Order: sequence, then structure tokens, then C-alpha cells
Amino acid sequence: MKRIAILFVMLIAFCGVRAQDVLTVVYATSDDGFVNVRKNPSTKSAVLSKVWALHHGMGNGVLRGHKGNWSYVSVDNVYGWAYTKYLGTITWFTGTEPRQLIAGRERTTIYTDDYRDGTPERFFTTVKKGTVLADNFDENDEYYVLTTAHDNLYIRKSDAFVVNVNE
Repeated sequence: MKRIAILFVMLIAFCGVRAQDVLTVVYATSDDGFVNVRKNPSTKSAVLSKVWALHHGMGNGVLRGHKGNWSYVSVDNVYGWAYTKYLGTITWFTGTEPRQLIAGRERTTIYTDDYRDGTPERFFTTVKKGTVLADNFDENDEYYVLTTAHDNLYIRKSDAFVVNVNE
């Protein structure tokens, strides 16, 4: 079964990865420092949350898809639509590295730094199994680490796996 999963991921890597299959963090680029997340892709739709400007080199939302000029995003487990023109993106996948970090659980949890006690256990988001998390990442004892300007994202090693796409 593990071999089948690895072959499936390698097939995805060779055929090209769609945007929604790659972990992409979003942040606001608007002059006022935020973008509304709306229930539907319309400026008349109810506001559910906000995507904020970069804070410590990281956004607070995750790109989930697109529809026209709108991006489907999640912020703190709230899903909705943000106007794409005012969003910037951060990704740790370039498509040029020989190994890729892949989400291995049905709902793989991603954490960020928790400054209260120094552990990377503050919830950031979840992604579906098979999502390409990165090809640019570091490792420590328990986690794979995605580095930003100041904060980091962490994925437990037991929740993801590394595929060498050159094999």
C-alpha cells in the first residue's frame, strides 16, 4: 500500500501539480492591511473573516482554489472567498528540488511557533492527504520545518512523508 501511495505522489509530481494541491499561504496586499473573506465570491456577500497583511513574514490564510477574480481561502478553519487582486502568496514548492514533502494523513495538521512555551504546537491549518507541502524544507527531531522571515510552519514527521522524485 505504501508503494502505491508513493507511486501516486510521484505521478502527480511528474504530471504537474495543480495550485490547490500545493500548500500556499496567503496574505493581504491591500493599502488598509486586510482583505475580507466573504461567504460567496461577491462584494455584497457577508464577511466571515479577514486575511491580514504579512506578520513576521507569514500570512494567516491558506489558498484552497480559484473562481474568476476570487480566491477560495481558509483562515482559522473559516472557509470563504477573498478578492485575488489584493492577495499575495507564499509557497515552499518550486518544482525544482529532487525531494518533496507530502501530507500523509487525511487531515494533516500544520503548526506554527507557540511563543508561550517555545514549542511549535499552535494550530495553523490542516491540508488534505496528498497535498505537496514543500520541496524547500528543513528537518529537526520531530518536525519538518517550512521557514519564513520570522515564524515557521511545522509538520509532524509522522503526518507527512518525503518522496525523492528522481528515483
